[in-house]
Amino acid sequence: MATTNYEWFIENNLDKYAGKWVAIDDNRVLDSDTTLDKLLKKLKDSHPKSRPLIGKMTNKLLRLHS
Repeated sequence: MATTNYEWFIENNLDKYAGKWVAIDDNRVLDSDTTLDKLLKKLKDSHPKSRPLIGKMTNKLLRLHS
């Protein structure tokens, strides 16, 4: 089981978010958008106290396997 947002990000397939900015908190995607500014506004309105992991998903995601 993932213990951090980063571990959850590595362990899960987020291909449907390719090309978007994604906010991850509590081992789930809180929200996503095509620009960082739009995503930050959404998060400020819907999750004001959250401190999520935010990253830009590329079109070709690197999959890490242990």
